[in-house]
Amino acid sequence: FLTNQTNQTKRGGTKGDKGPLLRVLGTLFLIALVTGAMLACMGAMYIKVVIMPDVGLNLSSFSPDLTSTIYYTDPGTDEQVPLQNLHGRENRQWVEYQDIPQNLVNAAIAIEDKRFYKHNGVDWIGTTNGVLSMFTGKNIRGGSTITQQLIKNLTKEDQVTVKRKIKEIFRALEFEDNYDKEEILEWYLNYIYLGEGCNGVYTASYVYFGKNVSDLTLAECASLIGITNNPSLYNPYRNQEGNRNRQLTILAAMLDQGKITKEEHDAAVAQELVFARGEDTTREWEAYSY
Repeated sequence: FLTNQTNQTKRGGTKGDKGPLLRVLGTLFLIALVTGAMLACMGAMYIKVVIMPDVGLNLSSFSPDLTSTIYYTDPGTDEQVPLQNLHGRENRQWVEYQDIPQNLVNAAIAIEDKRFYKHNGVDWIGTTNGVLSMFTGKNIRGGSTITQQLIKNLTKEDQVTVKRKIKEIFRALEFEDNYDKEEILEWYLNYIYLGEGCNGVYTASYVYFGKNVSDLTLAECASLIGITNNPSLYNPYRNQEGNRNRQLTILAAMLDQGKITKEEHDAAVAQELVFARGEDTTREWEAYSY
């Protein structure tokens, strides 16, 4: 009898001990749930009131600073011949998407935004990795799509703040609702800075290779796109080895993503690049090579 009574007391004590613990856990869960709901509501209100009113971007509102060309009439042929290019703060000549080599487009996508055709303005995989890197103390840059980079270039907003990043994300989502991928690529490639005072791929093609952008080879496309990541570091006139390494990285990425064949990759790697320095298409070019 005493043994049975003792066992019952123990079982009853066990039940009594679990009750307060479950109530504490339940209370903590409810507090977390209510707090999460409140934070979510505050976040939604912040986005609605602070972020969304400033999200819309219209390309017609931006006027690129374009280079002007002075022509003269050739007395022998009566043809208009370029004499000199004049530019203000930015040295840029616009090139239409259809005149941009596909290899140049593919090189940009391969190294800057490999899921460009799959996302709707924001690469959530890259963004998540960027957030995780931030919490681990690593480089928090990265994760920005070509669309987001274009928006940053257009607005000149590059502050490292949570507010700017959130606004950039919502802008990118709306931007891709209004503009197709080709328009975004055309503006991106005409806006990127490529060192040596070159804004956009048209001007850079002449400054680095002395030729029209439509005539660039695969090897030259990879070299040119490689500059934009860090124009000071990958400028071939200042650091040919750095540019070469970046070019090889881009060619490898293009091969890995199926944008070029193994034969095209190997031929581009083997091509000797000749750099032709100049300020415009009418002046003498000084050749450099590696």
